[in-house]
Amino acid sequence: MRTAVAVLAIASVLVVAPTNARADDRPGQSEIAGARSQIDAALAQMRATSLRVREQLRTARKRGTRPQITCVDEALSRSDVAVRRARELGDEVMAAYAVGDVDMGRAKLRRLAELKEAQRLVASAATSCTPSAVVVPTSFAATTVKLEISPTVARAE
Repeated sequence: MRTAVAVLAIASVLVVAPTNARADDRPGQSEIAGARSQIDAALAQMRATSLRVREQLRTARKRGTRPQITCVDEALSRSDVAVRRARELGDEVMAAYAVGDVDMGRAKLRRLAELKEAQRLVASAATSCTPSAVVVPTSFAATTVKLEISPTVARAE
């Protein structure tokens, strides 16, 4: 009887005892993967925004006034700085998660989102400074030309 109780006790301990977790089953692993994808998406959007502002600067240099060119050039500088800082923040987020500092990682992710929004505002300011395309009027006033040949003019035969 004592042996049966001992075996039952050992079996229940084995069933209830936690098993060793594998590296890919760590708590927060999905949060780390989500952070990585969030960083990658933010950087891709920010690079695209920076390229758009660069195109606006080319347009301003072709058709714009000196103040327009200056405005878009400043916006491009700020946009490029935001992209560089976002790359640094992305590295800092992943480093924080690597050492297990989840709170710091989340705080830096929020800072990355703020930086992305600040770049979007700078890009909209650049858009407002960019000279608009030349608009060609599509509706012309109709002009009627009437040709009358006098009967006194000889025919060319």
